[in-house]
Amino acid sequence: MRISPEQREAIREVVREVFGPGARVRLFGSRVRDEARGGDIDLHVELPQAPPPGERPALESRAWLALQRRLGERRIDLVTHAPGEPERPIDEIARATGIEL
Repeated sequence: MRISPEQREAIREVVREVFGPGARVRLFGSRVRDEARGGDIDLHVELPQAPPPGERPALESRAWLALQRRLGERRIDLVTHAPGEPERPIDEIARATGIEL
């Protein structure tokens, strides 16, 4: 896994602050492969419950901005999934290949 312990903890803290203590976050994509180089930080967040209608974009933006502040300006992709929503291919990939932080 190609993020530091400090980055890992910062990601976990931001996810808990924005999405709640029950949210789970996985790192997936090239950053989970030690032999890879570069790459953005791909995060998959399992929400503890579906946010009220219309609030998800604001929560995702708030999390992304907080991550930029905590980790420094870098490419971060943030994908969320709430209980009861249909599974998308990105959800399946993140669960199959990701590492829970």
